[in-house]
This record gives sequence, C-alpha cells and structure tokens, in this order.
Amino acid sequence: MQCGGLVTGPGDAPVFILGFPRSGTTLLGQILASRPGALVLEERPLLAKAVADLYDKPDGAAHLAVLSASEAEFYRQDFWQRVRATGVDTQRRRLFEQTAFNTVYLPLILTLFPQSPIVFAIRDPRDVVFGCFRRRFAPNRFTREFHSLESTARFYCDTMRLAEVCRDRLDFRPLEIRNEDLIEDFDRETHRLCDFCGLEWDASLRDYHRAGQDRTLTTTSAVQVRRGLSRDGVGQWRRYRERMAPVLPLLAPWVERFGYPPD
Repeated sequence: MQCGGLVTGPGDAPVFILGFPRSGTTLLGQILASRPGALVLEERPLLAKAVADLYDKPDGAAHLAVLSASEAEFYRQDFWQRVRATGVDTQRRRLFEQTAFNTVYLPLILTLFPQSPIVFAIRDPRDVVFGCFRRRFAPNRFTREFHSLESTARFYCDTMRLAEVCRDRLDFRPLEIRNEDLIEDFDRETHRLCDFCGLEWDASLRDYHRAGQDRTLTTTSAVQVRRGLSRDGVGQWRRYRERMAPVLPLLAPWVERFGYPPD
C-alpha cells in the first residue's frame, strides 16, 4: 500500500510504525523525522480511550468486532484530539505514530484506520528478545513481561503471531524493514520507506542522527540512534548463546519466518 500527499488533520490517515521493542522502530521514526513534512510522535497514548473501552473492559473485544461506523469515528476523533493536545502543528505534515507496543493493538488500528500505511520494523528475533531482557524499561503493563528470558520470548512470539493472524484475516499488508538490511544498504531501504510513506527521498536522510540531536527521545534506543548506524548489535545474542539456549526453540519459527540463518 502506498499513499501520497500530506496529512492535514482529523479524517486523514496517520502512518503507524510498529514492530517490537528493540526491533528498530525508533531508528525508523528518527529517519523519517529528519524530513520536512514528516511529524513523528513517539510513544504517546493516542489510542488510550479506544484501548480503555475496547481492550481493558471484559466485553471490549466482542464490542470491537461489531464496532459501528459512528463509534469508530468517535475514537478517531479522540485520537486526533490527543494529537492536538501535544501542541504540535499537523498542517501540511504527515503524522507518524511510533509506538512499538501498539502492535498488540493491531486489530484496533486496522479497524479505526483501515487506510493507514503501516511500517513494520524487523530485527533478528534472538537479538530482539535478548535486548529487551537485558534493557531496563520503565514499568508498564507490557514491560513486566521482560522479567525473564522465557517470558520475554513468549511475549515476542505472541505479538508476532497476532501480526500473522492480522495478515491472514484483516488484510494487514505492512512495509517490512529489516534492521540489518537498513544497516547494510541504507539508501535502498530508505528509498523503500519514503516511497511507501509518500515522502521524497533526499541524501540528507543519511545525517538523520545529527538532525535528531536536539529532539527529545523517550525510548531506550535513544542513545544508539543518536550515534548513527552500527553493526555492533547484529548477532549480539551469540555471545550469550548458552544463556539463550532455553528460548531458542521458541524463537526458531520467527527466525525462519523473517529470513535469518538458524545459527
């Protein structure tokens, strides 16, 4: 799915940057934020009202399945009100919502914003799981799953399985960007990214990390992103192979699904 033009306010389709923490969502967001015409909002509770009503209540999931057009419009308007409450100017700018954990809410996003392009960040599942387990996150309903390698791996698998179900049943067709491919061929992958999001590619994208020095980043990846691209984190899990051994069978299907070598 490609979409051109620029978002100007409610009724238009934001772009969602999804994936899993430590998969490269912050990197993609900052690359896009370095382009004029792109507005990236990072880890803001823009879907909070819809989540509270349709996920947190016992009958919420059943309600989501039969959500009326007027109810969907109500939640879209609430989303845009929360965007405006951040104080940003959305006029003539394309909005990118970057929250890795929102992958859990894919059915909701696809229901409320069926025309929204979705960029899906991918990285070797073994590096992702190890990175989440070793990193200290602010506590929330999701990060509590990172207390052990096994629970981290199971949460990762459940999230990726949900994305696969959405592909099969809800016509979920994202642009997948592998972190390792971005490191190997930045220009090729950022051309794909810009084309998909309706932005013109420019060589200045290569300096995204310099352009982002003055931005406030709230994710745990902020330090690495500001340093620029590096292969240091590629295959890092191998240094801890013995520790990772119990969860490798859990991750093996996703290692294969995303095209990584088994070892």
